[in-house]
Amino acid sequence: MATIVLRSVKGSPLTIAEADANFDNLNTEVGSKLTATDYTAADVLTKIKTVDGIGSGLDADLLDGLNSSNTDTTGNTVVTRSSGNFSAGTITAALVGNVTGNVTGNLTGTVTGNATNVSGIVSINNGGTGATTESTARTALGLGTISTQAASAVSITGGSITGITDLAIADGGTGSSTAIQARTNLGLTIGADIQPFSNELTNIAAQTGTGLFIKGSSGSYYQRTITAGNNISITNGDGISGNPTITGSSNPSVNYIVKTGTNGEGDIGQSANRFNVIYGTSTSARYADLAERYTTDIEYAPGTVVVVSYDENGAEATQSFGVSQRVLGVVSTNPAFLMNDEAPGQAIALRGRVPTQVVGPIRKGQPLVSMPDGHAASGDHQNSFAIALETNLDSGIKLVECVIL
Repeated sequence: MATIVLRSVKGSPLTIAEADANFDNLNTEVGSKLTATDYTAADVLTKIKTVDGIGSGLDADLLDGLNSSNTDTTGNTVVTRSSGNFSAGTITAALVGNVTGNVTGNLTGTVTGNATNVSGIVSINNGGTGATTESTARTALGLGTISTQAASAVSITGGSITGITDLAIADGGTGSSTAIQARTNLGLTIGADIQPFSNELTNIAAQTGTGLFIKGSSGSYYQRTITAGNNISITNGDGISGNPTITGSSNPSVNYIVKTGTNGEGDIGQSANRFNVIYGTSTSARYADLAERYTTDIEYAPGTVVVVSYDENGAEATQSFGVSQRVLGVVSTNPAFLMNDEAPGQAIALRGRVPTQVVGPIRKGQPLVSMPDGHAASGDHQNSFAIALETNLDSGIKLVECVIL
């Protein structure tokens, strides 16, 4: 705007130069103004449309050439209703700040921030669950039942677990990821604490019958029961109700008895529990003399020559004490047959071959007579009681095989 110098402001008359300057400035200012024909209604509206921005102070029916409306109307700008809301079909814009209120319809774009009370389905690829309920959301996200279980009460049925730290024994595990170490941790040794795999045991476990199982070769097995034979009865032969019991008949009926083992070994009966009467025919004996038990005043050594004792109230026999006495017999070493076996006393050989205590030289075939101290010597007498079966020229006392007559 041109500057005009006023006298009232200056306080003194204007100079000619100041007056000329005022007229120049007025001409310049008026020359730059529009003519009246330029200020029609259309010209003014055109100029108003070019005024933009908040605070312009303009109030017009059109904003940027569009009518305003508080309803969803095509071609209008949107203003708030009396409730504070506004209606629109699709809002295409970048919204910065909080959106408060309900969004009805599809929201296309990126939402940064929190959204609450979303009604509808937000697809998984848009950050949602693709569902409207918890159950269908878990299904859509591929979650199993473990997702709903408490951390302190998880139940796993089926499937497998990999890549975890070895479970301690106290937590129900083995403390190991290998079978060998697991057995070590649990204190189990195959063959000592636990039974190794066995085809024989597998075969036996598959058997449905009862009885005893006998192992064969190459993993085979046989089922057996104990059965009775002649003169033998069996109780619990299959072992189910108790231990099998084998009972021999107290009165067996046999045709013959066959002995096994080494010749000359084995007994019938026991020395302290003998049979009473044995009926049969003897064909041989182990020893050579026939003996009978007689009581003696002292215990004499085998081979001692004995005679009848003269003691009325004493023993039945005593050692010989004179030459050529009537001899009862010789103390037997091993009698072939012992009479009165259960009677008290010593076995005295009465007949047969028996070792005899002989004093002085003796030749085979010489007769023997009694001598003092229970000895015998060569001598041909009516009381000779034996014949030497061997020669022994030793002058001392020795055992000589003799036959009692």
